[in-house]
Amino acid sequence: MSFLRVLFSEWIKTKRTAIRWVMWIAPIIYPLFMVWYFSHYHTPVFWQVKIYRGFFEVLAVSLPIILSLLTGLMSYQEEKAGNFMNVLSGPISRIQWYVGKLTLLVLIAFADILLATILMLIGMKYVLQAAHIHYDLFLQGAVLSMVGSLILFSIHLFISFAFGMGASIAVGSGGFLISAIIGATSLGDHIWSYIPWAWAVRLSQFPMLMMPEVKQALGTQLLHSDSPSLREGTVYAFVGFIIVTIIGSIWFHRWEGNKPHE
Repeated sequence: MSFLRVLFSEWIKTKRTAIRWVMWIAPIIYPLFMVWYFSHYHTPVFWQVKIYRGFFEVLAVSLPIILSLLTGLMSYQEEKAGNFMNVLSGPISRIQWYVGKLTLLVLIAFADILLATILMLIGMKYVLQAAHIHYDLFLQGAVLSMVGSLILFSIHLFISFAFGMGASIAVGSGGFLISAIIGATSLGDHIWSYIPWAWAVRLSQFPMLMMPEVKQALGTQLLHSDSPSLREGTVYAFVGFIIVTIIGSIWFHRWEGNKPHE
């Protein structure tokens, strides 16, 4: 079976499940809430910078919880459909199935983050009536949020099948706290590049530094010093994702489905 057919098959499985509800509701509710919040929080100084930082900081900090829930729901669905027998004894190779599941999760999350960002930009233009919106920087922030969270997909997909949805959500809750403390505060300034849960928060903030008002406030020397951190964090994110995905695929290929879900 071709990989595209595997993806389509996995997509069909999400029909009439909570996964679809999360997929459609979350990227609509979140930007609506942020537009409402900033409509009551208008400051003439660095307003667009504050909107950018608030939007992507809250989004990236929340990703561990959301991803743990999505992967947990997918694992739970497979268990209820036949105690994983469709996966373990089906016509599709286990590695192909595992990578297909992971790819679908990544595509769903990317579409959601992109949709939420576009709706936020529309709200900024027509509701908040912000001037000189930096559309390109917001879209870059969306992409970097996704890049920084790639490894979390692999981690939580593995945990969901190995230990169950409860374990995945527990790890996601811990990741939420880590991303909030290490990613969103100065406590992680020197160690964030080594903490996977902080990558999405930190990477998503780099495009903000390219805003004219930030450039003027910080100076070009500080901006140039941040460039190696961006490259370093991006490399760590991609390499970490590849390594964890390979480990997860090898484990899943040998898995016999003898672990209880919860």
